[in-house]
Amino acid sequence: MKLITSHLANIRTLTQTLILACLLGACNYLDVIPPAQADFDDTVKDGDAVLNFLYSCYAGVLQADPFSYAAFETSTDENINPSSWGRSGQVVSWRRLSPTFTTSHWGESYIWNPTYDYLGQINMFTQLLDAHPDIPGLSPEDRQRYKGEICFLKGYYHFRVLEAFGPVPIIDSRMDQNITNDKIPGRSHFDYCVDYIVGKLDEAAQLLPPTIPDNEKGRATSVICKSLKARLLLYAASPLWNGGFPYKEWKNKNYETPGYGKELVSHTYDPAKWQRALTACQEALDAALAAGHKLYDVEDANMLAANESVDLPIVPGRDEDTPENETFKEKVRMLQYLSIANESQGNRELIWGLRVRLDGMNMGGEGVTAKMPSFIVRRNDQNITSGWAGMAPTLYTATHFYTSNGILPSDDKDFFPENEWYTRFDENCSDPGRRDVIKLHAGREPRFYAWMTFDGDVYSRKLANNGPLYIDFKDSETNGWNEANERNYVGTGYLSKKFIDPNMVCTVYGNNTCDVARRPFIRLAELYLNLAECHAALGHTQPALDNLNFIRRRAGIPELTEEIINGSSMDLTEWIRNERFIELFEEGHRYYDIRRWMTAPELLKAGAHMGLNGHQKDPSFETFNRPVQIDQPFKWDDRMYLLPIWSNSSFDELYSNPQMVQAPGY
Repeated sequence: MKLITSHLANIRTLTQTLILACLLGACNYLDVIPPAQADFDDTVKDGDAVLNFLYSCYAGVLQADPFSYAAFETSTDENINPSSWGRSGQVVSWRRLSPTFTTSHWGESYIWNPTYDYLGQINMFTQLLDAHPDIPGLSPEDRQRYKGEICFLKGYYHFRVLEAFGPVPIIDSRMDQNITNDKIPGRSHFDYCVDYIVGKLDEAAQLLPPTIPDNEKGRATSVICKSLKARLLLYAASPLWNGGFPYKEWKNKNYETPGYGKELVSHTYDPAKWQRALTACQEALDAALAAGHKLYDVEDANMLAANESVDLPIVPGRDEDTPENETFKEKVRMLQYLSIANESQGNRELIWGLRVRLDGMNMGGEGVTAKMPSFIVRRNDQNITSGWAGMAPTLYTATHFYTSNGILPSDDKDFFPENEWYTRFDENCSDPGRRDVIKLHAGREPRFYAWMTFDGDVYSRKLANNGPLYIDFKDSETNGWNEANERNYVGTGYLSKKFIDPNMVCTVYGNNTCDVARRPFIRLAELYLNLAECHAALGHTQPALDNLNFIRRRAGIPELTEEIINGSSMDLTEWIRNERFIELFEEGHRYYDIRRWMTAPELLKAGAHMGLNGHQKDPSFETFNRPVQIDQPFKWDDRMYLLPIWSNSSFDELYSNPQMVQAPGY
């Protein structure tokens, strides 16, 4: 069998190179073989050609992004998709994922495939660049920078498969196309993979600038390298990979990692891993701040809102025109803009942001449409502009955003008692569209109102033909469940509005206008949270609080103190984890966080997913506002810590590589 297959044969132009690089995948992870050298000489004929080739090496990042509603990373306790979708994350959540999993939805299984495909392309790029020391129009400075970007991409692609699949093969150079089966690399020990990736990121950071112009955003910088290194070492220090991996007997059968033999995971806790992570996290934060990154703030958002004529949002219990209420609502609007504003719009919090595949210009693309409510506006042609209402936060999510006091609703003695949560907040509300807001949804923190929507909420001040969109999840003729939209409806009583442009307008003429976000692959808030977690793990209480409170102050809630912790149901580590859950909501972190913390068995077990009772037609207020178990077959098994290596009729890694061992439990 020919193990290494070329999908880049017959390339005639750089355009073809880029298209194939973006759309095709190799049959295994080893390589992409170039055709006759004469064809590929065109890719390094001058400086512009080399730059285009380099850009094509980034395309795998977008084929394996964690932001899609169909991504494996949606297997969390954050959101639920309609059961009829049956996407990758749901297959994982229902414990139905197997090595033979296939999908017709382009890109769902594209973590393993594109990362190794593009490692092959990167190795080809490196070989060609080294073979042509004198390329017209390519300066020594550019050559050095490109090598830095290639080092970063090698580190990133290996990190991407490591976080999802655990110990993985290291492919650092082009393989001989005549390689025999017994020479194909198998999985390397997890710690060996970590050290390899750290080495690549360190090398890249030495070669890359800390900042780049706005028109080059998305390309690697030294700050991105240091930030990814910090995340990697945080993961490596966490319980799953620091002595807690549940499958003690999982080893290679044939392949050996230098210095580790056939072992794949270390089963002894090592506190030095936390210290190593702490050092990297501090270095990343210092580098980001020195490069001019800062937390997005109200002043930045107010300027953007003024330019776009976006009024302050409507918040339950904040109707009175007071300075306190105005300040609160400015925080809400700022947090709405945080998730969509780019660097040119004043958002210097973004460290690495990219436009992802599902975000386009039609209502923001499927990535936006998937989460928006049904029945946004009736157009002049009598058709209705609707979202899919398909990304529905759980009741766990709703109850783990804080109150305005910065405390869980269940712990806040000044919040409504739990037996009143599902009753009306304001029986005498003069606005009938908002009369059904329940007490659980009043008195909450700004992030709750910025990123969640609920029955009686004003979703946007201008979305519906420049007018407000009121949410009524109990009305089958507007935003509620009915037979006609069952495929695109979950009915948890919530929808997400993170990454929704507050300036978005759907008109009666069928036009939809909005800014499309560059999704935050890395942003500054994560660096503060990473550092807080490391300090807490090492017993450094005050430094942990100091870093955590940067995030809380920006969110508009009181600083966390030891006194508050002592009066709550959570210890310091749990407070940091919950802050991370809120602040990084829907940014692709939760899937890996609850696995590395080893809290997934409890959070994702059968019966743990709850919502309000909205999956029925025209329920009463009392019927709707009742917690119920979500009717999907969720269950947990420890094998769900890792994704399996694909072994099916179209892509069989285990058959083509006898050194490879399957993930445990599959």
